[in-house]
Amino acid sequence: MTAEGTVAPLRVVIAGAGRFGELHLRAWQEAAAEVVGVVDVDPARAEQVASRWGVGRHGASLADVLERTPADAVVVASDEGSHSSLADGAIARGCDVFVEKPFALSTQAAERTAAAAAAGGREVVVGQISRFAQPYRYLRSALQDGLLGTLWATRLRRDFSRAWFADFGDRVHPVWESCIHDIDLAVFLHGEPATKVYASESGAAGDAAPSVISAIVTFASGATSTIESAWTVPARGPQSLAGLLALDGSIDGEVQVIGSAGTARQRLIGDALTVWTDELSLAPDLSLWPEEDGRVGGALRSEVAYAASVFRRERANTLMPLEQAVWGVAIAEAIVESARLGRPITL
Repeated sequence: MTAEGTVAPLRVVIAGAGRFGELHLRAWQEAAAEVVGVVDVDPARAEQVASRWGVGRHGASLADVLERTPADAVVVASDEGSHSSLADGAIARGCDVFVEKPFALSTQAAERTAAAAAAGGREVVVGQISRFAQPYRYLRSALQDGLLGTLWATRLRRDFSRAWFADFGDRVHPVWESCIHDIDLAVFLHGEPATKVYASESGAAGDAAPSVISAIVTFASGATSTIESAWTVPARGPQSLAGLLALDGSIDGEVQVIGSAGTARQRLIGDALTVWTDELSLAPDLSLWPEEDGRVGGALRSEVAYAASVFRRERANTLMPLEQAVWGVAIAEAIVESARLGRPITL
């Protein structure tokens, strides 16, 4: 509380000043947080973003910025390989953490971060944005309300533009870049840990990293989930990533839920808004981060508002429990291992 009895704004440091980090900065400012620092491995980029948004502190080291700037929370929006070290460093300095997907690149690292957060009384919210998009929240509610009966199986597919694979698809194993969304949706819908994973992969789009991945995941109840991802959509696919962060290219995805009393399905492109002109073809996904009345909207706005309320201790972290984030990392790691060894992995 401030001297006047009002609640002090949440003080946030953004770690990662790329396109998505800057979008996060805007979303957190619009959520009434005070962004007090910007960190990036490129100090010039950190300075540029900080200057553009009126943030006083910036630098290349999260530890240095936190040493000089009191903060309540750190938003980790950097490259995948740095998520764990930045999250652990923020927790060690008494901060809550919002960490973009993937939570970690190994189960061991995920469990270490979760244990540190529990020991220090810190909250960690993982940025699995699909949980905050209304179609998927509806699917989970339909299951919880009994509309579809007992959950028997889920099928999840997400295909990316082939050009994106050449640009960044091999930055990490694509399981951590693309499949992690659908792995988390499977955990979100099934609500339990997996017991077995069997996966295969191929380098159809190039040999730098696997570009086609298929996995069958068995959950504790015996229900199954089929998870597929391919970075193979050709150049003439419609542009689908729209809103305040738009990229040329396509994400063509589908989720199907199969229950004892019914089924439900969500498609990203087949049933989407479409715009065709002589110059372009659009199927804009407006669920993620559209601009609404001059503000960041959609799932990103909901996700940031949720994390801020968790960090203010206004609500418990029930929508993205850290335990489930660890389950997702374990499944992703098992998919990589199963495809490498050519046999099922028991969890």
